[in-house]
Amino acid sequence: MATTLASAGRAAATTARPSRAVAILRYQPMLVLSALLALLLLVAAAVPDLLAGQPTDGLNMAVALNAPSGSHLLGTDEAGRDIYTRIVHGTRYSLGLALGIVLISAVVGTAYGAIAGFAGGWLDELMMRVVDIFLAFPAFVLAMAIAAAAGRGMRSVVVALAIIWWPGYARMIRGMVLGLRENEWVSAAHALGVPTPRVILRHIMPFTLAELNVRITVDIGYALVAVTSLSFIGLGAQRPTPEWGLMIADGRRYVTGAWWYPIFPGIAIYLTTVVFSLLGDALAERARPEKRGARA
Repeated sequence: MATTLASAGRAAATTARPSRAVAILRYQPMLVLSALLALLLLVAAAVPDLLAGQPTDGLNMAVALNAPSGSHLLGTDEAGRDIYTRIVHGTRYSLGLALGIVLISAVVGTAYGAIAGFAGGWLDELMMRVVDIFLAFPAFVLAMAIAAAAGRGMRSVVVALAIIWWPGYARMIRGMVLGLRENEWVSAAHALGVPTPRVILRHIMPFTLAELNVRITVDIGYALVAVTSLSFIGLGAQRPTPEWGLMIADGRRYVTGAWWYPIFPGIAIYLTTVVFSLLGDALAERARPEKRGARA
């Protein structure tokens, strides 16, 4: 009898798993679609040779500025390099830098905001005034100034944008921690003698992850636009790096005779930003309490 019940339980669990996947696909198709597209972009950034194996820096003047065709799907640039290949390989630089900037900013800002919010009092006031100093400057203007002072290059872009990006995470996390620290389980942990770092990590921070994930996902698109913008004005990636903003800067001279050169990298920036924005919106929708209750 017990064996029969156990078998029935395993069968029910096996049946429930696909039904949950079907439910997610049915009620949140945008989450599934945007997640798959984001995964494809991450694969392109990690292993671009899987999607485009041709070299990105060779010269072939015989096919320079050729229009899109069967042999060159998105055409070629002024040096005869395949634009599709360069866009795919450029994902590693454009999207990779954006991911790095957002992750660095999220880690620094989260730690800073958690300490400020949990400590409270004069320390919180002092730390938030530092944040206000950064937020008082126009963000992109400050990033340009930092990148120009640090010297042209991708490392300068990462430093400049991380400096302007972390205060937003610090302010968001600080506000959430201020509310969470008043909960009963936090007071109980204090009463039991749990060390403060453990209280923050185990009893407060898990409740910030849902909003933090949404913020990170949406910010990837914004960071991508900032990275490519700095490269476009000459402060980011340098030739012959196949970075999307740099490709647009190089292709703008040929926009009337070879429209595909600057247009397709711009489309790549636009579509990537849309994908991560849609993914962030879908995650925010899934995180809403009323949605969780409806799914239950």
